[in-house]
Amino acid sequence: MTIHLPSSTPFKKKETVILLHGIWMKSLYLYPLAKYLSIQGYRTICFSYRSLQDSPSKTLHHLHNYLESLETETIHFVGHSLGGLLIQRLLKKYPKQTPGGVVALGTPFTGSIVAQRLYAHQLGRYLLGQNAEESLLIESAPSWQFTQKLGIIAGTRSFGVGQLITRLPQPNDGTVSVAETKLAGMTDHCLVRTNHTGLPLSPIVAKLTVTFLHYNRFSQ
Repeated sequence: MTIHLPSSTPFKKKETVILLHGIWMKSLYLYPLAKYLSIQGYRTICFSYRSLQDSPSKTLHHLHNYLESLETETIHFVGHSLGGLLIQRLLKKYPKQTPGGVVALGTPFTGSIVAQRLYAHQLGRYLLGQNAEESLLIESAPSWQFTQKLGIIAGTRSFGVGQLITRLPQPNDGTVSVAETKLAGMTDHCLVRTNHTGLPLSPIVAKLTVTFLHYNRFSQ
């Protein structure tokens, strides 16, 4: 289910924000963040995809076709965890995108230790779905080399299922370590005291996201 939230102030900005959820999640999970962005004047769309059943390539094909149908002056992207990696691959595979900013929430750009541990076992590969077949979450992503500015928000509350799978370097958000979120070529990086699943639900993260989309940095 793809959720569309029109701006509450439609003449303030002719800008659209596409939000992509992470693995094992649904678009509804991003609704609170999307709602906040819409109040700030952005048209927001929580793009839904099948994070396990469909390959990343298939997801990006559907997303690209969807983006081509939009009428908007600017398209921003916000991706939680796996969503951030999909955005990076989208920009590489389909470089002619409407200019905008990108905010990644807890995205393991340098590869996820948790995903690597899961991939070592048959059941773990099942839990990663089609993403493991294209090395998403497993291998380190290339440096950021796009015109779109990239802002990364990482959590520091070490509470999550990742700790049941492996010992994570400190600091971490319970699933992804702060070090895993840092990517060469990023524009800005900041830390928030929340865990991995709490990033899209955090009011602080919502405010930081708006700040970055407006100023290309997390501090005014």
